[in-house]
Amino acid sequence: MSHTSEQESAPPWDAAHVNLTSKEMAPGVFVVMPDDVFAKDHVATTAGFVIGERSVLVVEAMLNGDLASQLIGLVRRETSKPIRYLVNTSYHGDHAYGNYLFPDSTVVIQHPATKRYMEENFEDDRRFMLGLMGKGKGIERVQSRPGDITVEDKLSIDLGGRIVEVRHFGFAQTPGDLVIWAPDAKILWVGNMIQAPSPALPWLLEGRHKETIATLARVRDFLPDEAIIIPGHGRPMRPADIDFPLRYLRELDAAVSVALDEGRSVEETLEAVRMADYGEYSLFEWAHNAVNVPAAFQHLQVLRGLEA
Repeated sequence: MSHTSEQESAPPWDAAHVNLTSKEMAPGVFVVMPDDVFAKDHVATTAGFVIGERSVLVVEAMLNGDLASQLIGLVRRETSKPIRYLVNTSYHGDHAYGNYLFPDSTVVIQHPATKRYMEENFEDDRRFMLGLMGKGKGIERVQSRPGDITVEDKLSIDLGGRIVEVRHFGFAQTPGDLVIWAPDAKILWVGNMIQAPSPALPWLLEGRHKETIATLARVRDFLPDEAIIIPGHGRPMRPADIDFPLRYLRELDAAVSVALDEGRSVEETLEAVRMADYGEYSLFEWAHNAVNVPAAFQHLQVLRGLEA
């Protein structure tokens, strides 16, 4: 399990210039977002926290010590209760590198695949993130802190008068994608399985788009229509907004399948599968052409080989 495509141009966001803000979405349930979240279609990592009668659960740990400190500061502005739990939605550095800054008493929760990846590949991943995000962004100083407990399916956590659920719906962007559901507030953090609302596209960094489609459909079916989704790098959205990435992925699957039927190479497939209707996304050239089309091409080739 690893990243498979580096972004060759500028970083998707500048980690040295992120100002985090918090908003109370329901009593004791806060979303944490960069202050430019409503101005751009892709921003720095979103996060959040849920306050119970006894303790606090935090979603995500951010990319570096500065951002983790900002996040902890936002929690402390609301409550002095202990941060008892911290959940990483994936192994990606901007969601998990800040773990080391949380108190020793905080229980870090990950999927087993995320924990394994951090234990076995941290330094390689750090090098990848330095290449992606740039040097001098605090990545050099982060320390590995894998999960204390793991969730393969579902874990219910009692914060005192409030239950929070940590769930695994399946592969979406990594094998270890977790979501965090606050049922009383009907708020779901999904991490990078959804980057941001339209026009943002999925990033198939580890391929397997057919599994991503199935997982997003399961999440969509799970949620009541009035729920609020906090994507990994964008403003809050509604369950109906999942239809956009699902439509894109299904169209990608169909178009690449036709290209394979016609015997096209991956280069020829890139020409044939332009999908310009989705070009409004600021990272379209990279996400669609550099990542998604080659990933779908390879995935379908593998599946056809297995079926042969």
